[in-house]
Amino acid sequence: MAERDGVTRLTAADGPNLAGNVLAGLNVTTREFGAAEKARAALWHRFRVLFDRYDLLLTPTVAVLPFPVEQNYPEEIAGRKLATYIDWVAPTFLVTLVGLPAASVPSGLSQGGLPIGLQIIGPRFAEPRILAAAKFVEHANPVGLPPICA
Repeated sequence: MAERDGVTRLTAADGPNLAGNVLAGLNVTTREFGAAEKARAALWHRFRVLFDRYDLLLTPTVAVLPFPVEQNYPEEIAGRKLATYIDWVAPTFLVTLVGLPAASVPSGLSQGGLPIGLQIIGPRFAEPRILAAAKFVEHANPVGLPPICA
């Protein structure tokens, strides 16, 4: 994004994902925004209830193995076509949406030797617990550095 005359403008360098998000956001009505906020709050309360019972939630960081950096995002997961580019990061997107603290730590290696992430999610203000769990995972299962690709 670039600023000119006090106005922030999209540039070609921002890419189609950001541009699409901004354009979609500009078309959201007040009613749609209110409904989305109501849904977000309901989701937050579901997580709150979950953390009344459990200390942490562990999930994959993303739903796919590492892919080439030149590829914008995977178009399908397990043979299922993705509706949007956000779908491949759903495990992290939902956590961010409700503002919960989380950490991602390498927890294993793919068959190709690339790290696979474990997302550790906790209730509000549980950062020390999350970081302690991440440290435990990292020490219990060190993965080292990924191989250098030619």
